[in-house]
Amino acid sequence: MEAAAGQQQRFAELDALAARLLAAALGGRPVVTVTRGEGPQAADSVEVTALDPMETVWCAGRFGVREQQQRGAWYLPQKLSVKAGTLNLPHLLRARPAHALTVAADDSVRLQVADGADTLLVWALLVPLFDALLEPVRVRAAGPAGSHEEQRQLWAGIEERYRVLGVDDGALDVFRFGGGWHQLDRSGQQQVRLALLDTLAAADLAQLVARHRMLRLQELMAGFAKKAKTGTALARRVVTRALQPVVSGYFAGDWLAVLDYLQAPPHPDEEIITALPEPRLFVGMSSQATDMAAEAGIAEDEIHAMLAAFHGGSALSPVEERAAALHSWWDAFDQAHAVQSPGMPSLWGLVDHELMSVSRTDDGFTPQLYRQVLPTGVLEQVSRLWETVTLQRHPGSIVSNPRPHQSMADALGPAADFWHGLGLTAWFVCEGPYSRAPLSGVSNYYGRPLAALAAAGCPVETALFDELRTAEQRLGPEEMIPDGESSTVETPHGPVTFTSSRSRGMRREGFERVRDIITRYRRAWAKQYLDAYLQHRWRIELEDVARQHHRYVAAKGRPPTLIQFARFATEAANHWTGGDLGALYTAIGEPTPSQQQQRPTRLLAGDGYDFAWRVYQELGGKPVDHDTWMNTPEETRRQWQLGRLATESLRYLQLQEVLGQPPTAKQFGAHRLVWPWPGEEAEGWPVLQQVLATLAHTNPPSDTGPSPAADAVPPAKRQDGGQQVLAKGGNAPMATEAATIRITASGMPVDVSAVLLTSRGRVRGDDDLVFYNHPSQDGVRVNGNTVTADLSLIPESVSSVAVVVSVDPEARPGAVFGQDAMWEAEVTQPSGTRLSFTPPAFTRRETVAVAVELYRHTGAWKARAVGQGYDTGLAGLAIDYGIDVET
Repeated sequence: MEAAAGQQQRFAELDALAARLLAAALGGRPVVTVTRGEGPQAADSVEVTALDPMETVWCAGRFGVREQQQRGAWYLPQKLSVKAGTLNLPHLLRARPAHALTVAADDSVRLQVADGADTLLVWALLVPLFDALLEPVRVRAAGPAGSHEEQRQLWAGIEERYRVLGVDDGALDVFRFGGGWHQLDRSGQQQVRLALLDTLAAADLAQLVARHRMLRLQELMAGFAKKAKTGTALARRVVTRALQPVVSGYFAGDWLAVLDYLQAPPHPDEEIITALPEPRLFVGMSSQATDMAAEAGIAEDEIHAMLAAFHGGSALSPVEERAAALHSWWDAFDQAHAVQSPGMPSLWGLVDHELMSVSRTDDGFTPQLYRQVLPTGVLEQVSRLWETVTLQRHPGSIVSNPRPHQSMADALGPAADFWHGLGLTAWFVCEGPYSRAPLSGVSNYYGRPLAALAAAGCPVETALFDELRTAEQRLGPEEMIPDGESSTVETPHGPVTFTSSRSRGMRREGFERVRDIITRYRRAWAKQYLDAYLQHRWRIELEDVARQHHRYVAAKGRPPTLIQFARFATEAANHWTGGDLGALYTAIGEPTPSQQQQRPTRLLAGDGYDFAWRVYQELGGKPVDHDTWMNTPEETRRQWQLGRLATESLRYLQLQEVLGQPPTAKQFGAHRLVWPWPGEEAEGWPVLQQVLATLAHTNPPSDTGPSPAADAVPPAKRQDGGQQVLAKGGNAPMATEAATIRITASGMPVDVSAVLLTSRGRVRGDDDLVFYNHPSQDGVRVNGNTVTADLSLIPESVSSVAVVVSVDPEARPGAVFGQDAMWEAEVTQPSGTRLSFTPPAFTRRETVAVAVELYRHTGAWKARAVGQGYDTGLAGLAIDYGIDVET
């Protein structure tokens, strides 16, 4: 077909590269090197080491992220999870057969797409190829799954793929179902795997690679045909998550090349964006008022009045206000460290960086120390400017911020991390009781904030560390810090006093000298860099939001909704606009799609620490002292659990402000917490709700049960013919067998999908979204408007399956449920279960709805009629379920 269309040379170089890398791997050579990122948030990296220098240059032009984006590939995800170990599996099977599968599995990596061409080469081209060829090894390593019939169907699919690829299927004789795999010992299984590699290596790899490519391109053609109902479809409609690697791998991200291959004209509205606009920020205009007034020929006061109207009352923008407040805070922070002297408490607690804990009594730590040390004016400024935030999953409202000083410190960033941390290290080295790092090691210990300061163009002078090393050598000798106890008892011979003492750490004389060295360097750094550093802090966050916004528009052809914008803008809004997404839109020069509720009724009055402490006491909490920590670990653990519930209560109040009513256990995520009561969550959840209602002066919820109200709704009604009609929220028992859910729509076509969820109500990974481009997963299959779930095959890690109905945007753009379409659901099983559900009318322009949920309950399965709609589209549902849908 390609030869007939004159396309035979289009993929020649690409096929040759893939065939050569495949040959190297099958011959026993490692293909990639994986480097793990340092830290929980750090990305890994992957390098295709089997490339020669010319191939490296060629791949950079074809698979480079910037190069693909210049061809219009703005769909590229920013983060990827890739099974890179699959590429080295042939090498490991030959070199380390006993441990190959374990080592390869450990090389699943989290990658940043911007890291380079190797990342896209691995994701788009190599991993799909190696996965297809090594599937027999992977399936046998995972063990049997499903019924005998399903296993036969699985192996029939693998055999058919091998036949299409031109591989001798005799290599599968032992692998396939009933082939005798489980009769082999470990050595025998290793030999069979090696024989498979030899068979693959003996195949015509150029033909094999070309045939695999055709299978992938057929998937692209099917997706194109599905969306091209009335002519060529727009790229953003066709290039789904499943097809993104196909377009990037075989067409270098070039949609016009795809159309040329398919011999289809572009859609009239198609726009290929080759570069994003540079971010333009509308911040800092007040400092330009004099020049603006002179240029316009009007009084400067009028410029300030116009700016005040623009910013809602102040000539300073919200960002400038917060930057000025950070400068004032820094001056007070600097003074507090400069006057610190022996005999005073440590300054641990001056910066609100610590995880909130109400159950601990750390030596030297004073919660909310800033309230005792900082001037009243600074405290009031921080509380006012950072008193509100937006919750990413609920961006429609601005809510109370229980920790404004923490938000302020986060906005300030690594400057506070380093200079405050250094001051504390000096204190604990000199005044004890102990320090986590010596003065001679602080440049390494604080390496991360130091690197961030250098990257911001505000480096710390290295001479500081030389002086600290010298000062440490001149400190006094170590002196024990005694911790004594005495008790007196009466005896026939009079009172007798028993005294015991122990060391609680060491101190060394000389703190003032070290303090003055640090103060001198800190003040010199602030004089040279502080203004520029503060501007860098807000500019880098706002410019990143602007770029993300431009990238979304380029990929989707429309601006993001508020909830989609919140996914990448919430942190910046909480740092620089008090959670006001509208003000952030203004700062990046974009129109706001909808207004947030400025703030519902505030439930959290005062500092969150005070409220959490009262909750802790009401729950029966008592701070853990040293004796309790040493002698009664069970009570220590219980107190920590009560403290965790107390701090989580702040989030409960934020949710109540957003929702306008107390959150349910599911909305709160009660299942994620440990409940230190004999009855666990069932006993503790009502207690926590009652305590919070009392302390927040609100009415307790009418239903304080531990679970959603699904099991408290009226029973289903039975109609003639044995069918049960479920009301919204109703449930009915299910047999542990196959279940079929059919969606019947009227008014317009709909798309049907299914989501596999854990007990936390979240997906395990992106594969748990089952839809037309990924039609089956762990016993759940989607076919058109029908979902089939074999409840006997669903893994224990899956607690529920949600069936989702969504408006087909291609059929009628702008259509919503209620006005343009309605649906009903029918659930049937071979044993006789027949359920039906017609949801109440949708009135909020919902385009997506969860129709039915199948869920585990006390060892069995039940079905629930849900009918929950989303006016935020699939993005809102994805956020609720933890699906990583690219913004």
